[in-house]
Amino acid sequence: MRVFFASLCATAVAGFIAFPAPAKAADTMLTGQMAGFNYLLGAPWTCTTQVPAMHDMPAHTDSATVTFEVAPRNIIHDHVSGANYMGDDYFGYSSRMSNYWTTSADNQASYGIQTSTDGRTFTGTMHMGMMAMDVTTTYGKPGANNISMTQVMSGGGQSATLSSSCTR
Repeated sequence: MRVFFASLCATAVAGFIAFPAPAKAADTMLTGQMAGFNYLLGAPWTCTTQVPAMHDMPAHTDSATVTFEVAPRNIIHDHVSGANYMGDDYFGYSSRMSNYWTTSADNQASYGIQTSTDGRTFTGTMHMGMMAMDVTTTYGKPGANNISMTQVMSGGGQSATLSSSCTR
């Protein structure tokens, strides 16, 4: 579940990397490879996730609110907040490495990093305490105000797939 929420924001961000957005005020506008993130700014997003049974918890549906803001150095920051979860993510683009990146940390001792060359499929590692899991997150854009995410996590002989949808 921790991995899901940490990358829930990645869902929203990556889903819009390749889609130009309406212009924002000059002082809050991302540029270059990050310009596609401008669409996320403004009103909060509401996300719903189908979480499979894992970590001694039954399968369930979780909801969270995600807000985005521009951080220094052409980076976007998001804050995720739900009834039992809180986390923060940063997203950027490295010209030197020619890839997008995201870092995350949350209130459940999870942290991680993922990278992507196309802004739609991110791969990396999430750490939950002492356990590390490989993560592949794929994003879609089924509508103007809707994004989707499928996240496959594996490690320690376990595997889980989460499915999310965010709207505003």
